[in-house]
Amino acid sequence: MARLLTALLAVCILVTALAQPDPDPPNPIPRVPIVDNFSGDEEYEYESYDGWYNNPAHPEWGGADMPLERKVPIAYFDGVFDPSGNDRPNVLVISNLTFEGLTGRGSAVRTALFTFYGQQVVEEILDAQRPGCPPEYENMKVPLCHPLYDRDCRGDAEIPFLRSRHDFGTGYNPNNPRQQLNEITPWIDGGLFYGTFKAWADVLRSFSDGRLAHHPRPLFARADVGADDFANQVPQVNDVGLPFINPPPPANHTLLEVNRFWTIGNPRGNENAFLLTMGIFWFRVHNWWAMRLKNSYSDHGDEFLYNRARQFTIATYQHITYREWLPLFLENKFDDFNGELPPYNATPGYSAYFLSSTGYNPAINPQIAHIYQSAAMRFGHTLVTPANWRRRTVIDDATGARTCYFGPTVSNSGGNQGLRDLNMDNEELRNSYFNLYDRFRVNTGDYISERISNTALEFQGAVGTNERTVTIVENGTTSSTLTYRVDTSLFAVRTCQSYFQPQETIQYSNIGPFLEGMSSGATEKEDFIITPDLRGQVFGPLDFSRRDLMAINMQRARDHGLPDYNTARFAYGLVKLTGFEQINPFYGIDDEVTAAIERIRDAYDDDISKCDIWACGMAETTINGPGELFSEILFDQFMRVRHADRFWYENYEHNELFNEEEIEMIRSLTFRELILRVTDIEEDAIQVNPFMFVGRQNGSDGSEVQRFCPQPFQLSELWTDDCKALQNFDYYTESDYQIPLIWGLSFLYAASVVMVLFLLAAYNQHRTATLLASARPSRAKKIEGTDLTDGLGGAMIALELRAGLKSISRPVSIKFGPGKLITLYNGGTVYRKIDLRNQVTITIQRAFDDHRLLCLKIPHEYDAIIRCGNPDDRATMIQKIEAFLDEINIGHETEEPVKNILLASAFTKMQRQELLEAFFKAVFSEDAQEQTSAGSVVRQRKDVLDCELTREEFAEAMSLNSDSLFVDQMFQLIDQDGNGFVSFREFLDMIVIFSRGSPEDKLKLMFDMYDVDKSGSLSRDEFRNMLKGMMELVNASVNPDQLDQLIDSMFAAAGFQNKQNLTLEDFNVLLRDHKEELHNARLNITGYDVDVPDASIKEKKAEDDQPSRYRARETAPARARRTIIKAYSRTTKQDPRGGQPVEPTVTADIPTTKRNVPATPIARYFASFKRWVENYKLHIFYLSMFFLVTGAIFVERAYYYSVERENAGLRRIAGYGVTITRGAASCMMWAYSVLLLTMARNFITFLRETPFNQYVPFDAAVSFHKIIALTALFFTIMHCIGHGINFYHIATQTANDLTCLFREVFHRTHTLPKFSYWLFLTATGFAGFVLTLVTIVIYVFAVQYARRYVFQAFWFTHHWYYVFYVLMFLHGSGRLVQDPLFGNFFLGPGIVFAIDQLISVGRNKVEIVVVRADLLPSQVIGVYFKRPITFEYKAGQWVRIASLAQNPGEYHPFTLTSAPHEEHLSLHIRAVGPWTQNFRESFNPAILRGQPYPKLLLDGPFGEGHQDWYRFDVAILVGGGIGVTPFASILKELVHRFSIGGRIQSRKVYFIWVTRTQHQFEWLTDIIREVEEKDVKNLVEIHIFITQFFDKFDLRTTMLYICERHFQKISGKSLFTGLRSVTHFGRPDFSRFFDSLQEEHFLVPKIGVFSCGPPGMTKNVEAACAATNRYEGPAFYHHFENF
Repeated sequence: MARLLTALLAVCILVTALAQPDPDPPNPIPRVPIVDNFSGDEEYEYESYDGWYNNPAHPEWGGADMPLERKVPIAYFDGVFDPSGNDRPNVLVISNLTFEGLTGRGSAVRTALFTFYGQQVVEEILDAQRPGCPPEYENMKVPLCHPLYDRDCRGDAEIPFLRSRHDFGTGYNPNNPRQQLNEITPWIDGGLFYGTFKAWADVLRSFSDGRLAHHPRPLFARADVGADDFANQVPQVNDVGLPFINPPPPANHTLLEVNRFWTIGNPRGNENAFLLTMGIFWFRVHNWWAMRLKNSYSDHGDEFLYNRARQFTIATYQHITYREWLPLFLENKFDDFNGELPPYNATPGYSAYFLSSTGYNPAINPQIAHIYQSAAMRFGHTLVTPANWRRRTVIDDATGARTCYFGPTVSNSGGNQGLRDLNMDNEELRNSYFNLYDRFRVNTGDYISERISNTALEFQGAVGTNERTVTIVENGTTSSTLTYRVDTSLFAVRTCQSYFQPQETIQYSNIGPFLEGMSSGATEKEDFIITPDLRGQVFGPLDFSRRDLMAINMQRARDHGLPDYNTARFAYGLVKLTGFEQINPFYGIDDEVTAAIERIRDAYDDDISKCDIWACGMAETTINGPGELFSEILFDQFMRVRHADRFWYENYEHNELFNEEEIEMIRSLTFRELILRVTDIEEDAIQVNPFMFVGRQNGSDGSEVQRFCPQPFQLSELWTDDCKALQNFDYYTESDYQIPLIWGLSFLYAASVVMVLFLLAAYNQHRTATLLASARPSRAKKIEGTDLTDGLGGAMIALELRAGLKSISRPVSIKFGPGKLITLYNGGTVYRKIDLRNQVTITIQRAFDDHRLLCLKIPHEYDAIIRCGNPDDRATMIQKIEAFLDEINIGHETEEPVKNILLASAFTKMQRQELLEAFFKAVFSEDAQEQTSAGSVVRQRKDVLDCELTREEFAEAMSLNSDSLFVDQMFQLIDQDGNGFVSFREFLDMIVIFSRGSPEDKLKLMFDMYDVDKSGSLSRDEFRNMLKGMMELVNASVNPDQLDQLIDSMFAAAGFQNKQNLTLEDFNVLLRDHKEELHNARLNITGYDVDVPDASIKEKKAEDDQPSRYRARETAPARARRTIIKAYSRTTKQDPRGGQPVEPTVTADIPTTKRNVPATPIARYFASFKRWVENYKLHIFYLSMFFLVTGAIFVERAYYYSVERENAGLRRIAGYGVTITRGAASCMMWAYSVLLLTMARNFITFLRETPFNQYVPFDAAVSFHKIIALTALFFTIMHCIGHGINFYHIATQTANDLTCLFREVFHRTHTLPKFSYWLFLTATGFAGFVLTLVTIVIYVFAVQYARRYVFQAFWFTHHWYYVFYVLMFLHGSGRLVQDPLFGNFFLGPGIVFAIDQLISVGRNKVEIVVVRADLLPSQVIGVYFKRPITFEYKAGQWVRIASLAQNPGEYHPFTLTSAPHEEHLSLHIRAVGPWTQNFRESFNPAILRGQPYPKLLLDGPFGEGHQDWYRFDVAILVGGGIGVTPFASILKELVHRFSIGGRIQSRKVYFIWVTRTQHQFEWLTDIIREVEEKDVKNLVEIHIFITQFFDKFDLRTTMLYICERHFQKISGKSLFTGLRSVTHFGRPDFSRFFDSLQEEHFLVPKIGVFSCGPPGMTKNVEAACAATNRYEGPAFYHHFENF
């Protein structure tokens, strides 16, 4: 502590400035009269704001944003851009060793005002502090256990350091090294207070009388500030948000709004209160000049006054800087000119011509030198004080007595731990410097007396706690009396605590106290010690609030590639030094200098060749100022700025900006004079030269000293506010919850969209069912019986518990009857029928401890568990059940177990189901003689042998209604013991007959079934009833006459035309020709998970599974016979048989040849692959091209951002995430653009009729659309996930870095962009987020499920593509990462699509009149409408229609069923959804009631693959359900060509119609009939499959199949369709059919397969084509459409 106090005493209280005054009252310092002597009304050239075109020969010299000047050799490590000094010591180590020390030692020459005036001069000509973009970090490693930055000795701290912004045209090779930029002009042109760009300058103007805009009423003004009240004017508040440098003030470590600043010209002008004071000062000077000009030019406007005032202000600024400030700064350089600035026209080396009339030299480049920026200009850092006094002086006009008001050293809100430590009594020190005076006077008075020499300082009596009167005694004579008083509002401003919050002190006290205080106080001594406010406590970013400016100085020099100290000396003509002792002339003389240089020597390991320019240049410093190197650099720079400036005020003879009188007026002004003009400072309160400390201004008579109040003592960091310590910040704060929250909400949104899809689908299905039910007569049968009613007479509703102890229930009501039947139902749905006809006793259990629960236990069935609503309902229900049982003579018993026992012992439906499955498995295992399996089942389930089937279960097993005659008769036949149930053995006997029995056995079974009266004969009526009963099973209907004709013909064929009754033998004779069918007849048991084995399958498995190609060669007629018929001899997947002989079918006589069959499975698969490639070569080619281009785009972008932009900021922040997202983004843009081409239906339809169709698979447009869309979705997901990761990285970056990286995104400097900001408050982010939401909706509602069940939602959401593409443009227009690229991809496809849409718009707005509408069975409507004149189409094409009776904007696609030659167009539409149902109803005559049909809007026609059927020699047309419509048009065209004898290219056409019943599409039978009549060459072969029939070899269908073939033989047409075409039962076996055709048409290169129908059918066709293409022969080319 003693050493600390000793150091303080050496620098405190520089009272030597209080020299001996005159005994008489002081005379005021004479004021220089200023006479307005402006030139006449002339025109002037105004200097530009950005500095360009100052030099006409080199317009860029002196321009803003131009490279700095190189005055020393480049020393980049790599010669190009890598920072120099890699072999030099750590800059923080150098700073700590060389620049540390205690402040408080004042300069004997310069004031604090000199220092901060110098700062604003630097800010006027240089701004190279903005970091480069993208940011490049060269962080400074913090030494272990650094006292400020690594207090916990972790050793991992780094001070962030960003390299300077540079010219992107430099830094590529040693001949073009990196050049940093000066963002402002090097001219002294008022950029500090006007700005360096006109836009900025215009914001500062008031546009009234040439003035700058001022704040209407700052806090220190008691009323509104007038236009001429310069002393109270401050600039306006930054409401417009000018982008001032706005780091967080370290004092509070919080980002504040930039709007708090006052508007001045320099972006850094609000850095500290002292710099802002100078900005306000020059702001007032401009308005002062404008006022004077207005008085002289009252008739001139604002523009003239403003620009002329600007010229005078700049000239004044130049004059004061070079005439008053610079000579004091560079005293050593001006010794030859008597301490003054060299004459303008006689500066050697700088004036154009020595002693010429001008000093302007256009050959000089004024640009700031790197060495000036990075080293020399930073000399002023050693002069900065840790704090500055503020002073207000009051002078008594009568006596001249002065009262000097100084503030305390510690602010009201601040504090100083050192002062608190010095308070031994732990009492709170008052915030006044008098506390320090008292402590020094009491403790160290003798030491002070010795330091002051001949001046004695006495404290004469305390006038008050905050007042001291000081008498200045010199040579024994009292010279003057100054009264010092304390004004607590004028506390000394600590430099480190005022960064970027200067208004807080100025707005309360005005700038006068700052100017007075800084002119009273001395700057820090010119030495090596740097105030901690710069060395360690300078402002920093939010994540590192305090930095070491000395370390930054050296790091900046290395960043700029500056060489070492000796190289710089040599470059400026100075001698290189060989040792550190040569640096300073006071080495070895002054102990402090010697010690400092020794520390530098140690830091650089005694190697001066590695010494940084800043470190050794500062070591040259003497009390006179900068050493010889810095003096040379500074002098050269200032001279170049002056002599290169064409607009320099002293060049008035050539630039003609001023005349002689105006120049004299400017020269007459001093800095002191301007201060007095624009502030409220008293005239005698400030010295003549405010830059010069008072000790240098003592006149011989001491007259200068008494004019103002010297500082009480030199301020030190020990007695002022503490600097707030280093603070860090995590930029990820707030984003840590935002990112998972937003991602979670996004996934929840996607799930919600899916949920909405299912809800809409469910609603639509319910709505459709309701519409269909209301559109046709109700088919629901009335449930017969008597309701079990409650006490109010209504049907009692209870709950049926379906799973015993498990909580599975459903509401039910109960009906009794008819007969011995109990029915459980709900609404119109019957859940269960309990048949009691064969029951003897029923047990009724009622729970003892649950008065609502009961259970009906029925033998041979599962129990019925009922929970009533209340105990009374249960009692009523039991009473009525017992009464019903008594009525039908069935006994009943009552039990009362507890609830748990009742539920546990209940025999549930699930248990019954398991028992039945075991029952059937045992039956079929026994039948197949699989004794092991059967025995296993029986051992596991002993109750299987005792199980008996009820009538309901028997009917369910055969998928029949229990009320059908077939079930009744079959059940009675099997129930041999007549107990009303089918036992295990009875059921097994029946199965044995069907699996192993002979045809005679099966005929006897059928005979016995329909021999109702057991007379041993069947009458004609019983035979008729048998056929009708079987037809009813499959909902088939036959004309009665046709049925009679069939029966008569069958009887006649057997020779029974005269018989009315048939015996069993007659029945066998009647069906003797069909024993093969009967041999294979069986009874399918469905509904249970069991297989039905068949002996015949086993016997013929080897033969039937072998393809025909492996058998011995057959004759051509035999093979032709098998071509169609054998293709359908196979039945189901469980029964893979084939080869059943049936009647031959007429086929074309096409020559065949034997094929070579691949021998191995691999060869067959290779052949299949080869065929697949052959069939889809164009698809493969274009898909390959698409994916290759997509991959190339991705690779190009990935390479660009991985390699070419490897060092770019965003790439370095996010790593390879940027590579992924940019590659995915470009692929998205490409895919979504190409997607439009697949939607250009009109172009596709046109092009497919051109030769291009041979080279481009236009028919695959929809498939390509889906593939491209899925590709785009893949890259969209990649893009979104990648950006999610990128946003995480971005959210961890500094706000300034983000401003650099995303220059197109504006955010206030006080805003920390979080994840939510980038996502919601940027155009790119918000558009991307909405785009993601839209994409989710579009894709979710584009799936097949949505198209099937919510087509309107699909249609609506799929038309969001307009919004989608707009958002795509908006997403890129934000230029967040790169310039928009989407337009490059979109332009071509977008134009094509736009033209295509215009074609459709010009066509689909024409209203089409409907001429006829037929309401057909199966909810089908046939619509016939006028054909537009220009409408040309081909068979198989489709159109889009909208109904004016519904939504005119909702178009639905349908295939035309009319042929091109027909006068009208026709569509056949099946009502399967809300739109089609409403469409059908809108043409209902009952609704129209004589009104005309609703009109349609038509768009089309559009081409698709079905229209190319004629291009193949053999064409197979497969239509399923309503999917037969395109083939209706084709068949009509065939009829037309047959009629006119037109040429048909195809040699054979197979038409396969798959329909549920023959009634479903009866409208098509007329077309088929016409084809049969006109096709004389047997070109078309038609096969109809009725899928509602059971399989051909099912017992129930065998008789129908026999009847069909018999009827077709006698009449030449189908019994069911009336057509000559073959009618088949069940579904077609496409694989076997195609296999036969491949053999039949072996010489044909390709067979075209065209299918349209449900996806299941077309999928089977596709699988069959793929399977057949595995073998040599014709390739099957498949084109399909689904509905």
